[in-house]
Parts: sequence; C-alpha cells; structure tokens
Amino acid sequence: MSEFNTLAEYLRANSYARMPDETRQEEGWGSYKKGHELRIVVKTQDDVKRLRKLLQDAQVKPGKAYRKARQWVQPVYGKQAVQQLVALKAKKR
Repeated sequence: MSEFNTLAEYLRANSYARMPDETRQEEGWGSYKKGHELRIVVKTQDDVKRLRKLLQDAQVKPGKAYRKARQWVQPVYGKQAVQQLVALKAKKR
C-alpha cells in the first residue's frame, strides 16, 4: 500500500513543473520544447495506477507514464492542468 492517499501528497512528495520560457519562443519546436508539463515521480506501478485515478477524479487527463531509472514518471500536459496542480501542491495542508 502506498504511503500517499491524496493527490496533494503525491505532488508534494516528488513533482516538478516545466514552464515555457517566453524569451525562447522564436527558436521553434526543433530546438525548444514550449509546452507546460508537470512530472510526478513515483516508485511503483501500483502508485502510477492510484495516481492516475486521483488525477482523473480531479478532471485532469494524465499523459502516458514511463519508467525512468528505478522509478515511474507520470506527466501531465497543458497550461490549465499544470497550473491547477501547482496551486494544489502549494496549498497549506
């Protein structure tokens, strides 16, 4: 069983946001990736399943999870979704 029960707990444990750099917008897609992205890192596939369910319950569409080293990364794309989750992460407990 995971030590996390809520979406906010997953976000606070190990997540980070990637925001576009407005000064680099003219470089084009080939050299600069412009999108909003939040990456949530978890330890097991069970955590990925639980996290995806929590994201869907929050009406956030998760991207395709992938393995990185011995962990799993669950990305979320889109400006509105990323801003919503960053605000949830920042809320006081």
